[in-house]
Amino acid sequence: MRSKQAMKNMIANVFLQIVIFTSGIILPRFFMEAYGSGVNGMITSVNQFLAYLGLAEAGVGTASVVALYSPLACDDKEEVNSILSATRKFYNRSGVLFLVLVLVLAFFYPILISRQLDSGMVRGMVLVLASSTLVDYFFLGKYRVLLTANQEGYVVAIIQSIGTVVNIIVSILLIYHHTPVILVKAVATGVYMLRLILVRIYVRKRYPHLNFKAAPKPEALPQRGAALLHQVVGVIVNNTDVVLLTILIGQNSLLEVSVYGVYNLVATAVNMFMTSFTNGLTAGFGEVISKGEDETLEKSYASYEYVYMIVLAIVVICMGALILPFVSIYTKNMSDVSYVRPVVGFLFTVIVFLQNLRIPGLTIICAAGHYKETRYQAIAEAVINIVVSILLIGKLGISGVLIGTICSYGYRSFDVILYNSKYLVRNSRKKTMSRFLRNFVLIILLMMLSWSLVPQNLTSFIMWFIYAIILGLLSTVLFGIVNYIAEPNECKDLYMRIKRVIWH
Repeated sequence: MRSKQAMKNMIANVFLQIVIFTSGIILPRFFMEAYGSGVNGMITSVNQFLAYLGLAEAGVGTASVVALYSPLACDDKEEVNSILSATRKFYNRSGVLFLVLVLVLAFFYPILISRQLDSGMVRGMVLVLASSTLVDYFFLGKYRVLLTANQEGYVVAIIQSIGTVVNIIVSILLIYHHTPVILVKAVATGVYMLRLILVRIYVRKRYPHLNFKAAPKPEALPQRGAALLHQVVGVIVNNTDVVLLTILIGQNSLLEVSVYGVYNLVATAVNMFMTSFTNGLTAGFGEVISKGEDETLEKSYASYEYVYMIVLAIVVICMGALILPFVSIYTKNMSDVSYVRPVVGFLFTVIVFLQNLRIPGLTIICAAGHYKETRYQAIAEAVINIVVSILLIGKLGISGVLIGTICSYGYRSFDVILYNSKYLVRNSRKKTMSRFLRNFVLIILLMMLSWSLVPQNLTSFIMWFIYAIILGLLSTVLFGIVNYIAEPNECKDLYMRIKRVIWH
């Protein structure tokens, strides 16, 4: 049952990431061509600032999911209602705080960007982009927590996929008719927020016993503070680059942020594709850990890490060889700033590799709720990122903040591997490191080969897709063969696991 739920979640999340990737690639290009790089940079920058303000959520969602694993496994409806009632209460408080912070940002942000764009439009954009997050706080968050904890995150993923597709269509139609940018975002966001209705209908039908007004049990969320700390660190590490570029670059900050945003489109799409595996598995691992099934945990984790390392290696090869041709084609009609920067493309590829290297171990840490135990390592990651980025941004610009991110990811990824081996999936370090070294050596060899095989001056997306398919297939075959030879038993176990899920 757990395997089937995990497979449903994985498929739904992979599909969602494909839809989000499509949206993330298509819409920014329409916005850049219709409204200019400055507006695109402003939207990217505002979204990063809103991510910081999203810390008002205070770790409620993460802590609630962890708290629900055990009562859901035991079918303790009263305990589930008590936790969800506390979750609703915390979310409402967070929503009020977030709204206040958004109003402050709307006032100060136009001053921060030195009035590079009309202040009224910028303030309105801040409010529009923040509106979907407000709906999450006041209405959607408590439902998503329940579905995620009960391994039904695929429901939210499917509904969100539908909303994203509608968002793409509506936005393109409005841009085509020369609609003001703020109205495009407002209408599209309004349509997207309708997903709340579908989620609510499903939850009310699936869980008739649900009572969000039961006696709240806030003490059931002991990890809320530690989860918030990790959330703060995650926001700092993932969003500091754009914030520092906006504040420290100066007069042309929005143009540089637009350049960063284009490369980050690719990195974000790859990251979301990779984390779609974990979105479907965290709840399942959480149930296994809560029941103390150590042998099952060890075997499941071994299969998960084995296939994850292979997929990551294939993705990194494709990204390293194809990111510059993609940016060149994507921005060929833009002349207000130079987008094709080989060093930036290489650094983003390294970031994606190091960021995702930790994901298998981090999945287990999150499933076990070990937020408090790993708080100091998380703080160190954020400090490394900020200090190195600030030291280098003056001389190196975008490359400086990317190097800061690389340093922080490199430290934290290997720390996660060591912590997971020591405290959760015991003695997994040797196997993990052997998999890392094996695939890393092959990545280096194939990367050098792919740079000579894939032209970096492609002029059409058709040719780009042809090279992407060829490179993807070649990488899949080579990594598959090497990893099968290295670990034939693991490959056979993985095949049998997939076969059981499909046929039973």
